[in-house]
This record gives sequence, C-alpha cells and structure tokens, in this order.
Amino acid sequence: MEQIEGGLFSHDPAIFYDDASGYYYTYSTDAGPKGRDCIGGHIRRSKDLIHFEFLGAALKDGKIPEEVLELTHARNIWAPDIIKEGNEYRLYYSASSFGSQNSVIGLAVSDSPEGPFVHRGIVVQTTFASPVNAIDANPVRDEETGEHYMVYGSFWGGIRLLKLDRATGLADEEGYGISLACRPRRSCDTAIEGPYIKYNPKTGYYYLFVSYDSLSNVYNVRVGRSKKLTGPYLDHNGVLMTDMEKPANHVGLKITTGYSFKEGTGFLGLGHNSVLRRGKDWYMVCHARYEKDPRVHTLNIRKMLWDDAGWPLVSPCLYDGETEGGLTMANLTGKYQRIDFVLDVKRLCEQPTLMRLDADGGCKIGDLHGRWNYDEARNDLEVVINGAIEHYRAIRSTDREEGGETIALTGRNDAGIGVWGKKIKE
Repeated sequence: MEQIEGGLFSHDPAIFYDDASGYYYTYSTDAGPKGRDCIGGHIRRSKDLIHFEFLGAALKDGKIPEEVLELTHARNIWAPDIIKEGNEYRLYYSASSFGSQNSVIGLAVSDSPEGPFVHRGIVVQTTFASPVNAIDANPVRDEETGEHYMVYGSFWGGIRLLKLDRATGLADEEGYGISLACRPRRSCDTAIEGPYIKYNPKTGYYYLFVSYDSLSNVYNVRVGRSKKLTGPYLDHNGVLMTDMEKPANHVGLKITTGYSFKEGTGFLGLGHNSVLRRGKDWYMVCHARYEKDPRVHTLNIRKMLWDDAGWPLVSPCLYDGETEGGLTMANLTGKYQRIDFVLDVKRLCEQPTLMRLDADGGCKIGDLHGRWNYDEARNDLEVVINGAIEHYRAIRSTDREEGGETIALTGRNDAGIGVWGKKIKE
C-alpha cells in the first residue's frame, strides 16, 4: 500500500494541487520519526495521489521562528495549510503544546509550494485567558467577494472564522473572529478541532468539516453547511453546528468512522481532514491510525462523492485511481461486508456484518430481509430493509487492504446514519 507507506507518520494533512508544477502536495504536523529530525512542517508531493515523496521541512532552515518560540516554547509545528495568492504561496501553521491554550498561528511565505517558507508574522495568539485556541488554521476564500478568511480552533471555545488582509495574509480584524461550531463540555470535554471549509459550486454551499473526540482513538469527521462562508452552518437535520443542547455526538453529519473489515489493515481515528476538488472529482484527505498499532498514524486518501441531497460521502476504500459509475445491477449482486456508523461510539473499530444483494432484487442484512434496486444513470443503489431506506453510491475499487478488485458502497439511511459496504470476493 504505497499511499500508506509514502504517507507514513503524516498527521493533520492539508492537500494542495499546484497548477504551476503539476504536483499534489500535503503539508502536515511534525510527527513520527521524521518529526524528530525535521522541524518546520512536513511536505510531501505526488503526481497521482497514490505515490508520495517526502521533501522535508517547510519553514526556512527547519526552525521555528524566534518570536513564535518565545511565546509558545513549542517543540514542533502543527497542522500547516496553504493558499496561493498571485504568485505567493502562504503557509499558515500552528505552534503550541498538548493541552495548552498558549498558542500561535503564524504565517510564512514562499514563491514555491516546496518552500522554503519565510516567516512573515503572527496571525493570532491565544493564552489561558482566551476564549479559543489558536491552532489548526485553514485559509479560505469567499467565492463572492474574493476576500480571505481563516477558520481555526480546537477545544476551548470551538471553531472561529477570522477575516484576513488579502494583501498581506495577516489578520484584518481585532479579536478572535466569529464562532462557527462548538461542543458542550459534558461527555466530550468540548473536543472539536481540525476545521476545513470547502465550497461546492454544484450545490452552492460551503461545507465545514470538523473532527470530534480524541485524536488517539475515536476521532471522526463531522460536516455542516451554509450558503455563506460566514455561516451559520447547519447539519443534515437542520441543527446548528453551535448547538450546545443536543447530545454531543448527535450534531453534525458523521462521514468517517473507525472500522475493521474481516481481513486487511483496519483503521481507527480517521480525522483532521482536508478536501480537494479537481474538475468533477473530489477527495478527502485525513490521517488514520492502524488498528494493530494505534501509535502509528498514516495518510489516508479516499474518493469523496455526493448524495442527491448535496451531502458528502466518503469511500470505505483507499483511493487507487478509481472513478465513479459504469456499474450494473449484475456487477453489484453478491455479498458485502457492511460497516454501520455509530453516533455514540463505544469501540475503536466498528466490526462488519454480512449484507447480501440477490439477483432477483431481494436482499438480506443479518437476519433481516428486504429489497434493493440500482439506478445506473444516477449511480444510486437503494436498499429498503425493516422499514428503513438506505441510499448508496457505488465505486469499482482496488481493495488495497485485502488485495484484488472490489466494489465499494458509501451511503446512509433515511435517519442520516452512515453505512459502508465492501464486496466480498466469491
């Protein structure tokens, strides 16, 4: 699995495609063995989103700038992300320490996506007295005005959006910006971080992706959307992402989960994601931990599709160049390993149950019987089981965990709960 190996120890990966060089780049936290001898944000590049080459540190001389070091005493750089303005590449990075609000988001610039990036200044700083934590920056443009913003935040106070000066890339307003998402302290200790905003021109929505819970175990990605960059962001049930009254794990559309198929790798903690769109193709990039050794994290890139209601769906299979469509009911007929998402997570990796799609349109999930149908033109697979309706997108995929070819299903039921499927080789 070269994608996994080439991205080994990638943490908090931000994806970027550079038109000038024709390369895809990921920028990630200093973590793992390379992080001990390479400080300043890790850069990797790829021509195909499958094979990755480690390039080294992003910041000039691989050093944390002195003014940032004096304020934070940080030992490494976290969660860098990039935006291009004119011919200038702007890298936003975080400096902090685990469990601290003594944090800084800095800006460094370069004339190349491969750096070196030279420190320009501090965008925002927080202390123990601040209402938010200055880490996990994602720069984003307003599609209507072209103005630049930065979404950021973690735990304390949740997620904020700060306006930037388009000319300099630094803050264009005082304070910490407006609140976009947060969580109550009860049961989850306010764990929300890794914000990323992406606009979909087909739906006309901005999508706010955030990660819930502990990055070392049950990390998962949730989504809300808004017609305006500045919000408000609502989930698939129409609930505000700032809602503090509903159960902590019942706000935000859940699009990733820890899972373990019958054979293969098994991953947990799929989170801190970024999103890439190239033409009609979409990808979700995140880090995940191996089920067999959760201390080791790695890069995950998965195809991202969209359902009829305009919400994202993520493939259960690692990306290997596949495209959507070109399948028939005959292709889909057979047995599948099925992963049901759980909102109130109780185990690190959800285990598969058996799902069978029969040639006569009958289906069976566990002991339950139902019906299924496939609309080839829309790539919509509908399953009706025990009174519930499920809709999936199907992808002809390479099974990079268990080997060979397979068909991947990604969808959700009419209650908005996610389901993954992977066809079993007969």
